[in-house]
Amino acid sequence: MRVKIERTGGFAGIEQTVAAYDTDDLPEKEAAKVYDALTAIEAASAQELSEVGADLMTYRITVGDGPGKVYAVPDEPSPSLAGPLTVLLRQPI
Repeated sequence: MRVKIERTGGFAGIEQTVAAYDTDDLPEKEAAKVYDALTAIEAASAQELSEVGADLMTYRITVGDGPGKVYAVPDEPSPSLAGPLTVLLRQPI
């Protein structure tokens, strides 16, 4: 499964890839951590409302090929999103 994480937003509308990888290329233990983090982000995202604003920095997490499934996590995430986001950001580009 491919995972791409971009940091987007701000006044300049920046889009920067901060992590991108394929879980098929990771050791089994690391891939399991990624799956767990994505599951936690999906669950937390369904319960939390995020602020809206073009100038707010956000992490856009795209899972899969093509359009895939996309999650938006604020630059200053809640505790339920912060841990899983940290796991995803520790993966290679």
